[in-house]
Amino acid sequence: MEGIPNAQTLNYLKHPYIVNQCFRYYLFALSLLSLASCVQHKQLINFNEGPAFPVGAQPMPIMADVRIQPDDLLEIGVYAEDPAAVAPFTLQGIGARTKEENNITGNHYLVDQAGDIEFPVLGKMHLSGLSVEQARDTFKQKLNRYIAHPIVNVRWLNFKFTVLGEVSRPATYTLPERSVTVLEAVGLAGDLTNYGNRKNILVIREQDGKREFGRVDLQDRNVFASPYFYLKQNDVVYVEPLKQKTSVVSDQASKVLPWVSAGAILANIIILLFR
Repeated sequence: MEGIPNAQTLNYLKHPYIVNQCFRYYLFALSLLSLASCVQHKQLINFNEGPAFPVGAQPMPIMADVRIQPDDLLEIGVYAEDPAAVAPFTLQGIGARTKEENNITGNHYLVDQAGDIEFPVLGKMHLSGLSVEQARDTFKQKLNRYIAHPIVNVRWLNFKFTVLGEVSRPATYTLPERSVTVLEAVGLAGDLTNYGNRKNILVIREQDGKREFGRVDLQDRNVFASPYFYLKQNDVVYVEPLKQKTSVVSDQASKVLPWVSAGAILANIIILLFR
């Protein structure tokens, strides 16, 4: 009957050479499909490109000063040998309504959109654009009129940055420190996933009314000298996915298609052999 293979055809199919060739072509097709979706080992390693690390300790690049900006929350404390002299410059005796109007909570001061805060006795203080050291010195100069040898402490309470993309815990993080590296930021976010592109991490930075974009390559040993190695207030770190991620997020039908394609390739090989 037409369409049913005869004994000679079946014996032909069982020939070791034919079986071996079909198997080899099939494995080749599967290997091509697997290579298209696998992440290579070298793509998962940091600091594996560029000149070798030097032997011995090396001087660290000076971190650019982090400047105070609007919406920064600062803790400002004034201290002196005479507590009575310090009292007018604390928030004792300030009514709740005044505190709310001046964006004051405890010894915490929120920098307004003009870059100012309202400080007891001293009044409006413009802090935007200053480092915490410069802000401290400014307070000390003004307080010298009222207090002998004042001690001023200024520190951030909301150093904020955001990590998005191919990390385990994408989120916005707030720390009391002002020195955070891109490596620490990625570590806080639970490190990159297996599909995170280590070679092209985007850092979005807004300062002085401008927005800039920088790239960080974690596989390059020169990353420590990058101007984006140290993060600044409100930086956004985005880890883009590798191309292989598309095979993971595709729908179920798309996951079956490679196997259907492999079967089709095998069928075509058999047909060509018979011809």
